[in-house]
Order: sequence, then C-alpha cells, then structure tokens
Amino acid sequence: MDFQSVNPLNVRLNLISGNLLPMTADGTVFSTFWKIHSVFVWLLTAVHTSVLIYGCTLVPREKALKDGSVALVITVEVIFMVMQIHARKRLVLQLIKKMNEILCLKNEMIKDIVIALLKSMKIPLKFYWMAGVVSIIVWCSAPFVVILERNYFFYVDYRMPVFYAEEPFSISIFVLGTLILMVSSMYTFTKKVSVDSYMIHMILLVTAQYKYIASKLSMIFQDGIHNNGPKERYSNVDCYTEKEIKSLCQHHNLTLQIILLLKTLLSLNLSLIYVNSVFRFCFIGVMILSISSTTLLETSMIIIYASGAIVQLYILCSCVQQLLDAGIEITDKAFHEEWYRYGKSIKHMFVILIMANNLDCKLSTFDNLNLSLSSFMQILNSSYSIAILLSKTT
Repeated sequence: MDFQSVNPLNVRLNLISGNLLPMTADGTVFSTFWKIHSVFVWLLTAVHTSVLIYGCTLVPREKALKDGSVALVITVEVIFMVMQIHARKRLVLQLIKKMNEILCLKNEMIKDIVIALLKSMKIPLKFYWMAGVVSIIVWCSAPFVVILERNYFFYVDYRMPVFYAEEPFSISIFVLGTLILMVSSMYTFTKKVSVDSYMIHMILLVTAQYKYIASKLSMIFQDGIHNNGPKERYSNVDCYTEKEIKSLCQHHNLTLQIILLLKTLLSLNLSLIYVNSVFRFCFIGVMILSISSTTLLETSMIIIYASGAIVQLYILCSCVQQLLDAGIEITDKAFHEEWYRYGKSIKHMFVILIMANNLDCKLSTFDNLNLSLSSFMQILNSSYSIAILLSKTT
C-alpha cells in the first residue's frame, strides 16, 4: 500500500483530466500518451478560457453574469491550483515520500483506517463528477434546438458567452463551436474534480494517521497489565508499553512533519477555494433565481449541477474538519483508560502527547478563510446574500 495504489479513483482522475500531478515519491514520469493527452487538454483549456473572457465582453451583462461567470470562476481556480501544486513539485515529492514511509509498514490497523476513510469519500466524489459532466453535456447541447429555426446565429445563441467567429455565423461554425465548448467545459470540470480529489486524498491520509495514533494508544493501555507497586515499576510489561508508546511518539512526530508540508502546499489553495466558492455559489444562485425564464430541462440541469457543487464543497469542508478534530482527539480515548497506574516515564510521555493536542492542525494561512463545517454554511449564506443583491441590479 502506498500513496498511489491506495486510491485508484484519484489516479484515474489525474490521468483523464490531464493534470498529471505527482503520484510517486521518485516523481515517475508519465507515459508519452498521457503527456500528449495532457498537452491537448491544456490547449483546450487555454482556448476555452480565452474565448470565454472575450465572449463576456460581447454579450449583454445579464447573459455574461448568468451563463459565463460560473465557468470563468472554476477555470481560474483550476489553473491556479494545478499550477501551484506543480510549482512545488519538490515539496509534493517530499510529502509523498514521508507518507509512503508510513503506508508501506505492514500494519493492518493503519490499512483499515486509511481504506475506510477513503471509501467514505468515493461515492460522493463520483456523484459530484458525474452530476457535473451530465449537466454540462445537456446544458451545452440545449442550443442545438435553434438549428431547426434559422440558418444564422449570434453570440448569445451559445450556451455560454464565447467568441469563435464574427456574428452572424453559419450552422457549421455554430455546431463546431458548441461541440468545442462542451468538450472543453467537461475537461475543465474534470480538472477541478481531479485537483479536489488529490487534495482530499492527502488530507484524509494524514487524518488516518491521527486516528491510528488515538486508537493504538487506547489499545496499549487497555492491553497492559498495571503495576501494583514500586518494585514492579520496571516490569517487562512496563518496558513493552514504554517501547510501544515511544514508537507511537515517533509516528506522531512524522505525522507533524507531514502536516507542516501539507500546510505549506495547500494553504493558498484552500483559501482560494473559500473565496472562489463564495463567488461560484453566488453565480449559481443568480442562475437559480432566473429559473422562471428557463425551460424545465435547463432548470433540472441547474439543480443537478448546484447539488453536485454543494456536495463538492461539503466533502472538502468535512475532510478538513475531520483533520482538525482528529488532531485534537489523539489522547481522548486513552485518557479514560488507567494510564495513571503505569510508571513515571510512561506517564511523562502520555502527558507530552496530551500537550501535543494543543498544536493547531489548520491548513489555511488565514483563519477567516479556513475550510470547516462551520465555514460551509458561512459560504452558502454569503453567496445567497450576494446573489440576491446581483439579481436586483441586473
């Protein structure tokens, strides 16, 4: 078990999206096919971004706000996050190496905890991905109905405000532009899912270490035979317990090193996700508030896409919250065991672990931009308020 093999979904998303984020400690190079695929996807993303930005200047403000802003926000977020991780490749490889030092141990308890945590996020991530892709396909295909009505088209006829040719343009340009828009939007969204999955994968692997330490520490005190007097203080049982706790302390120190690397790597990304999520849900809110002027099919796609986006944000907030909780609950289980009946050295080590609970596991640099379950509702409330304001001004 290692960083790559423990999560096949993360590996597949990384390849399909063309992100090609590091998966091994030695920075193994991807095959030529996936490199070419990645170049194609990035070129498609660059074209998509360019025509979208320019297209927003050519259509009415309401059209740009309702149909182009969500895509633009996601594209900017994806490009920044992926580039930021690639720019810190050496740091990523160092993190993966330290994580593999733990995962490669033949420890069934660690394996079970890791698999259970990753499995809990597998279905929500798949729902988020599939809901987004399906809604994008249907959403971008809706304008094809217009082909039956006329032979020339304008910028506003595209589902999103994009520019491929001067208006009015022919059916062939309209169909080709719509197909390019659909494919590029699907890949951009898959890039977003992939980088989210990559960060979630890292966060959950660290969370698993804290959960392991908490469970193992409790088991050590449960299984030990307590001392009855000073003469038995250095019994074989005490020596074994002391050895196990020392090993656990070393594991904890390694986990703290990984946390510092993870914070350095993801702090900006998580802060960006917080800010971008406010704008993203704000623009989704604008789309929802304008449902009365859309068809039933378009309304359904907006709701499906919004549901997937909410699931995505909740997954991220939930994972960070789990890490925060696990980091301060290391000794909670063991504290209720009879640890106080052991020798002085064991008590001392346990007290040090209790003090380590005060170490902050927050990954974001800015406290007010830190993701958690409480910030999940703050983001949605802020987005709704801004959406109401924007809908009144357009």
